[in-house]
Amino acid sequence: MNGTLHNALAAISLTETDGLMILVGTGLIFTLYKSLQVLVFEPLLEHVEQRESVTEGALFTAEQMRQKSLALRARYDESMFQARVEANKTRAGIIAEAKTEAGQIIAAAEGDAAADLKTGRAAIADQLSRAKQGAEKEALALAATLATQVDTQLSA
Repeated sequence: MNGTLHNALAAISLTETDGLMILVGTGLIFTLYKSLQVLVFEPLLEHVEQRESVTEGALFTAEQMRQKSLALRARYDESMFQARVEANKTRAGIIAEAKTEAGQIIAAAEGDAAADLKTGRAAIADQLSRAKQGAEKEALALAATLATQVDTQLSA
């Protein structure tokens, strides 16, 4: 086996010392790799994973907060819509009530005006009737006076 190893090393232009150094170097590289894995790579990977989990946790929390804010915004918008609808209903009720009251006031005022007009017409008709009667009395009195004067002048 030693001869086979010597022949294999000689085929690639190496000595037995070179072969031994290759084995020792490979062992040292393997030992260095394991040492770095335990001392550097694993803590570094753990730190990166922790950082990533914190970042993902923060992103998850931010997404939850965003969803909550959207839900609150939707609830706020719905509440505002309902308040506007209620305000419009209330306003419409107040306007309808005011129109009804205004109609009643106008109807009452028209009734009062009609009554005053009727009273005024009745008063005017009464005054006209009295004026006619007074004019008839004066006309009769004037006719009697004229007739007396005419009779007096004719008989004189």
